[in-house]
Amino acid sequence: MGHQRLGKLPAHSSLPEIIKFLVSGGTPTDDLVDQITDFGKDALQEALKDPVFIRALWLLVRIPQAMADKNATAALQAIGLEGKNYASVADVLVDFNNNLERAQRKPNADTGDLGELARQAALSAFGNRVVENLPSLWDASPDDIRSTVASLHSTEQFGAMAQEFMANFVDRTIHYFVDRDLHRMVGPDRGSRSLNDVENFNGAITRHCNESSLIMRGFAKDWLGKNHFHENKEITEKSIRGFASHTVTKMQAELDARKGTA
Repeated sequence: MGHQRLGKLPAHSSLPEIIKFLVSGGTPTDDLVDQITDFGKDALQEALKDPVFIRALWLLVRIPQAMADKNATAALQAIGLEGKNYASVADVLVDFNNNLERAQRKPNADTGDLGELARQAALSAFGNRVVENLPSLWDASPDDIRSTVASLHSTEQFGAMAQEFMANFVDRTIHYFVDRDLHRMVGPDRGSRSLNDVENFNGAITRHCNESSLIMRGFAKDWLGKNHFHENKEITEKSIRGFASHTVTKMQAELDARKGTA
């Protein structure tokens, strides 16, 4: 990508402990897992400044809404997608991805690695919800694709997507730091005991991120219900930025509460 903005996040004293765990092996302690999430907290705060992070979250709302519109093609094109008759889940994801990549390539776009991680997290969250709700994955028709994506416009489905997006984003951010050096830490002539230790580490972080983001589900559901369904407001990127700001505050408070420091 040609840039390392994420690497400029404030350093934490816990980083040596992360590296020590990966080198020496063992079972990740609760304290270590809690400390590692500080990286994710900083990333969430920095991500609010990244237009691709905001665009990714916005599209999680707007694509299902557009697909549920009577004129879905025009509604999708109005938010920057091709709006074609999608023949597969992959077609929808490609259109979603292309929209985000155009935002990344936009001249003078103030985006970086956080935006790239947000792009990956959004595609994963969206794709998972579509696949889980399809009547049949192997012989899904274009009508099945359209109706399934349209069903994601509900408050319940947005709450689930928002939770998965935020958990996935924090998880990917943490691994952004540690994975770059992982190849130098595991091997018969190196310090790490086994790849099983690394797997335990990864699983602990993922569980921690998922549990910490549970607060997102109810908040996102209520926010969309109030703004779109009750007050009939159009969900703009500006309004999503405000939603994201509240979201970050709530997740940071939840992460602190899990450490007993809130």
